[in-house]
Parts: sequence; C-alpha cells; structure tokens
Amino acid sequence: MKQKNNRIKWFTAFLVVIGFSYSCHSYAMRDARAYGAYIEDSEWKTTGSELECGLSQQIPEFGEGIFLQKAGENLEFRLKSYSRILKPGEASLIAQGPAWKPNTQARTITTLEVTDHTTPVQIGTPYSSIMLAQLNQGMMPTISALSDASITAGEQVKVVMSAVNFQQAYRDYVGCLSQLLPVNYKQIARSAIFFDTNDTSLSEGIQQQLDLIVRYVKADKKIQRIYIDGHTDDVGDKRNNVNLSKVRAAAVENYFKQAGVDNKLMMLRYHGDKYPALKNTSDENRARNRRVTIRLERK
Repeated sequence: MKQKNNRIKWFTAFLVVIGFSYSCHSYAMRDARAYGAYIEDSEWKTTGSELECGLSQQIPEFGEGIFLQKAGENLEFRLKSYSRILKPGEASLIAQGPAWKPNTQARTITTLEVTDHTTPVQIGTPYSSIMLAQLNQGMMPTISALSDASITAGEQVKVVMSAVNFQQAYRDYVGCLSQLLPVNYKQIARSAIFFDTNDTSLSEGIQQQLDLIVRYVKADKKIQRIYIDGHTDDVGDKRNNVNLSKVRAAAVENYFKQAGVDNKLMMLRYHGDKYPALKNTSDENRARNRRVTIRLERK
C-alpha cells in the first residue's frame, strides 16, 4: 500500500510539471504567432535602487517585458521589441488563465495603443498594477495585436507574460519598493526653506526637508553641484541682510556636511534682499523672501 501511495504521489507531481510546461507551450499550439517564455526559459529578474525598481522577463524572439517603478512616479509596464513585430494601432490587454486551469475564461481588461517605437506598448496605472496582481495569482497577462512583420502582416499576434518563477522575484521587487525614495529629480531639483524674521535656526520641519535632499543626493550619483543661496526680506539695512543671508545659507551647508554630503559638490552664495521672490509689500510676501534655496544640478 505504501509503495502504491508513493507511485500516486510521483504521478501527481509529474502531472503538475506537465501542466506548467503545457501552459507555456499552449499558446504556440493554439496560435503559431504567439510569443512567450517556455517553462525552461521563464525567468524573472529584479533590479533596484533608491531611485527605481524593476521587474522584467525576457520574451524569446520578441523582446522584454518590464515593470518599472521610479521614485516619485506611478508604476509603468513597458513592452520592448527587438524588431518591428506589432502593427501600430489598437491592441488588447487580456487576462489569460494557465492551461492547468481550463475553466478560467480569458477576458479583455482594456484596449491599448501600439506605437511605432522600440517600446511599442507602455501601460500605466491602474492596468500595470492589474497585470502584476494577475501574475501573482498565476495568471498570464497577454497583449493581443496585429502583426506588422513582412511575412505575417495582418495576422493576430499574442505576447504572453509567463507566471512561472514569478513569486520570488516579485517578493524581491516588493522589498525594493519599501526603500524607494518618495521623490524624483524633477520634484527635488529646486527646493526652498523659509525662516522667521531675523531667525537662522533650522526647525524640525526644515531638517526633515533637508534630510530628504541629503538622501536623494547620496542615491543619485549624477548630481554634480548643489547651489545653496541665502536671501532675506527688506527689513533692516542691506549690510545686515547680506550677513543674515550668509548665516542662513551656511547653516544649510553645515547641515549637509554633517550629514555626509561631499563638500566639493556644494556652492554657497548669499544675496541679502537683492533678489526677492515676491515684492516686499506685505508680511506674507516678506515671509516668502526669507529663504534659502537649494538647487541640484545633474550631469
């Protein structure tokens, strides 16, 4: 009896493997113009830093599918093609069940635009997130479009993202997301902090703002210069205002130094009340002029 049970377990495991293999080959069986990774080729790769996280799969004879989450931006899926295979125009994003779930009905999620580009399909939120959720459930997101290849022009083409070997890579990807910066370069390239009258101290709120800049500068190796400019309102004489703007700018510079920012990157300047952001005609405007601006410059 024990030997018989072992044979049953072995045969069940064999059927599971065959089911996985069949799911990856089934598209080729049903439609010769289908692209997707076979079970032995299905590999997901995770790349990441504090600036972006990527999750990608090579699609044999077609190109690559990439989920990309950049700091401060929404998730995007990009389908890259080695050559012009998809005809520009309309395509469909389909939720396709694996072969070992034969009762799962395929359904169209949305229509897409195919462009004449090496990245012919780009999918933003919420559909890129839906694709990830499908893969995590063992489904296979499929892009269906017309072929533009010379031999098969006008035929239907399917590009399939395989769920085989997805889980571990997805866990690594989620781990990357947990340390992703909340801002990108465009969002942090120009910043300003504001001071009370005659004040030069860095409040807790200012320090939090500066900490985010420090974190970004350390993560982005393309930053080549940090311009720190001190300003005042028109209250007081010009000489005192120039000195006050210098002290404010120096306070920011010293904070960056203590946080480990390379001193060679920083350029400190101070202007007194020479360059107001707004006319000094009200208390509200003067409050906007008592500032230090921080501008990041990239290579």
